[in-house]
Amino acid sequence: MQYGCPNYTFAKSLKPWLICALVFCAFITGLEADAENFVSRWDQELFDRIYDAPPRQQPTWTLMETISDFGDYRAVIGASALLMAYGNDSHRETGKLLFSAYTGAGVITYGMKRLIGRKRPLDTVLGNPSLPSGHASIVFSVATILGYRYPKLRIPLYIGAGLVSFSRIYLGRHYISDVLTGAAIGTGMGMLVWHNRATLLEWEF
Repeated sequence: MQYGCPNYTFAKSLKPWLICALVFCAFITGLEADAENFVSRWDQELFDRIYDAPPRQQPTWTLMETISDFGDYRAVIGASALLMAYGNDSHRETGKLLFSAYTGAGVITYGMKRLIGRKRPLDTVLGNPSLPSGHASIVFSVATILGYRYPKLRIPLYIGAGLVSFSRIYLGRHYISDVLTGAAIGTGMGMLVWHNRATLLEWEF
């Protein structure tokens, strides 16, 4: 059977990921309705152990803030834009794959944040939702793509992504379940993009 859309294979492979994300959202939303559930208690206990509450330990706090900046979406957008604009053919392909991975991870992350609406650990009212961590989803999507592209760097890349995620807890921005969920989203989207790279690289952008 022939399909008119050339991206049918990619869309078909994306469907199971979206279904899993929706099921997970429903599960987490149910847990969040009960502030005393086991996930909340576990999250809070680990957060209290990791978070560097005032008076803060310098220069560790400054180091963690610097590490955290590597997960900022603006840094990743800038890096991929430079690769696509000024790199050779291989670099441009890497830039496209990075762009596709973190954009996909970002869309899922933003949607889940709005659907779940979990407060950040130090917030008394809901501002920018906590679950999942956008920094974690971005850095793990990047680590996954670059890990496939440069296999010898895979372990250092994932260690770096883990440090960025840890910094988000240390700085009081996220619970551990936030960063674990973000890491899963980023890794899954990176794998999805890599295994469908032939289709994605045909797109002109």
